[in-house]
Amino acid sequence: MRGVLLLLLLLLLLLLLLLAPAVAVGQTTTTPDNEFNLRTPPPQTIPSAPRTEFPVPVPAARRPVQLFDFHPLIGVSEEYTDNFNRTVTNRQDNFRSMLSPGMNVLMDAGFLTGEATYTISGFYDTAVDEPGYFNTFAGRLSWEATPRLKLNLAGGVSQNDEPSQADSLGLRQERRKFTTSNASLGADWSVIGNVTASPYYRFLHFDDESGPQTTTQFAGGNISTSIYQIHTLTVGYEYVMSTTLHATTGASDSDLHGHRFSGSFSRDISQRMTAGVSGGYAFRTLDARGPDAETNFQLWNVSLFDNYALPKLIEFRLSIGVSKLSTERDPFVSTSSSLAYWFGQAVATVAVVRGLSETFDGGQNQGVVKTTGATGSLAYSFTPSLSGLASVAYHQNEFTGVGGTPTTTAVGTSPTRTERVLVGSIGLTFQIVRWLSTGLHYSYSRTTSNDVDGEIRENRVRASLNFIF
Repeated sequence: MRGVLLLLLLLLLLLLLLLAPAVAVGQTTTTPDNEFNLRTPPPQTIPSAPRTEFPVPVPAARRPVQLFDFHPLIGVSEEYTDNFNRTVTNRQDNFRSMLSPGMNVLMDAGFLTGEATYTISGFYDTAVDEPGYFNTFAGRLSWEATPRLKLNLAGGVSQNDEPSQADSLGLRQERRKFTTSNASLGADWSVIGNVTASPYYRFLHFDDESGPQTTTQFAGGNISTSIYQIHTLTVGYEYVMSTTLHATTGASDSDLHGHRFSGSFSRDISQRMTAGVSGGYAFRTLDARGPDAETNFQLWNVSLFDNYALPKLIEFRLSIGVSKLSTERDPFVSTSSSLAYWFGQAVATVAVVRGLSETFDGGQNQGVVKTTGATGSLAYSFTPSLSGLASVAYHQNEFTGVGGTPTTTAVGTSPTRTERVLVGSIGLTFQIVRWLSTGLHYSYSRTTSNDVDGEIRENRVRASLNFIF
């Protein structure tokens, strides 16, 4: 019965694609970050946190006609997966029917601007024969207090059971409901002359339905100054506190705290290119609430970087350096590089990373992970109303067993295992009329581990209708 419903929905979407009139609307293809800053150095470690994804596409932000601008959202989708429990053997298929109402709110008072989006998704899974729900919220607020001081506040909450929504490196494999929340407060303060201070505070919480909970807080700041206009010197400091509780798994709870010092120096080669050097040193202390002794470890890295941008044609960030974890014998070559290229109606992006990731920085604490990966995507606008996006990503994650123990999964139990994750997807989005869009999406994922024989494979198909008023 579910297969028949999915087939009927797919046929309806194809019929709408053929018969609906083409409407000239804004393009919805994914493009690289529009705020490309030539002077931004590479990150000290590889980020693992994913972006918040809404079940209903959020309309592009624009200046409200009034103080507040409200946009109701409604999404209807049907999704099929052939490995719902993400197991190596005994795969079980599932149909998920979902209804997602929500609201997007814009605010603009000149000196005070903001945006907030919320959706609640009710769904039914055939594999477990029961309903469920997820909440998703994200918001930001900017206040230009004075011409020399700007404050930024942001936060979000996301509930899901899809492992890919827990991190961006493919670290989590098991399907269990989790809730991740975050908040940040920062400032850009022009202290005096060409000296700028950027203090910040960040809060992260990851709550696994039947696993560990991780709470992490960061406090720090950066101070930068320009020298003879074409040189930029930046120094930074950060203090971190992270607590991981294993209430239901039997593992020892732990507290981690430590400091990080960083710095960079860059020179503007031209209006379109900046080159420089950056580096950082962090030392951490892990206190296990059990028989294990206190553990100290350090991370350091240094790299050369070069950023270049020709708007709407090419943008690239290139970095090459050396990183080291104190518990390992030898340092290794690290990088965080990306390239975006526009040609006609298409945008191609490629990124390569190799380095250390402190996973408590982005959600669930699985310790320090040495990751090597590459991602690529191609976005193309066939017409002003029809666009497509194809992407592929590969990561090799080596769990070092330092800074936290990775959770037991279907593909391995060793705290120092190595996993390889391959993910590919392709999708089409069609804007039927201004307030109605439809989408077809297919994805494939494969995970292998040196800890067990076999692999986790999953095929997923999703069809959706989205109403944005």
